[in-house]
Amino acid sequence: MAKTLLYIDDNQIDIAIMKGMQDKYLAFDAVTYSTDAEYSIRYIREHLQNEDELPDVIFLDIYMNPFSGWEFLDEFMKIQHLIGKTIEIYIVSFSILPKDLIRSKQYQQVKSYYTKPVTRETFTSFKIN
Repeated sequence: MAKTLLYIDDNQIDIAIMKGMQDKYLAFDAVTYSTDAEYSIRYIREHLQNEDELPDVIFLDIYMNPFSGWEFLDEFMKIQHLIGKTIEIYIVSFSILPKDLIRSKQYQQVKSYYTKPVTRETFTSFKIN
């Protein structure tokens, strides 16, 4: 089964790092990069009935402006039940604040919390065998 990733982060350097990891390790069949969390949730809403257009995995930065990853998660919670497939969300953030880790656990769709930079081991754990 093909795995697709949507990487949402407003930092171009982090996007470049993630592109380099994907180019080197090919952990996903396809990756879409977005610097706009609000656009990304809008896209998901518009494609609820077309599973092929939706990612299997989302890597989400939580501190973005003007629409944060937390806001993305709040909006995702509202539509999650309308999505015909499971989308796993992983927070990827520079924040090491305990309050952020605790808050992330309030969202059932968040599978894990990773600090940046994402390690090769973390990234390749998603690789399809």
